[in-house]
Amino acid sequence: MRLAAMTKEREPSSKAYRQDRFENTERAAKETIEAEQRARREKTKRLKELRLSKQNDKDTPTG
Repeated sequence: MRLAAMTKEREPSSKAYRQDRFENTERAAKETIEAEQRARREKTKRLKELRLSKQNDKDTPTG
């Protein structure tokens, strides 16, 4: 009797519930990948701008 009561408190394992969890996991993974790609592009852009500004500093004659 007690065992049956304990097992009923587990998460529902319906097909719809599993599908929903799968879709949420997929969406979270996709968002994470997109955020990482965006961060990588921004970092590349900043480094490129920094490199160009350093090169421009070298090219401009001082004095």
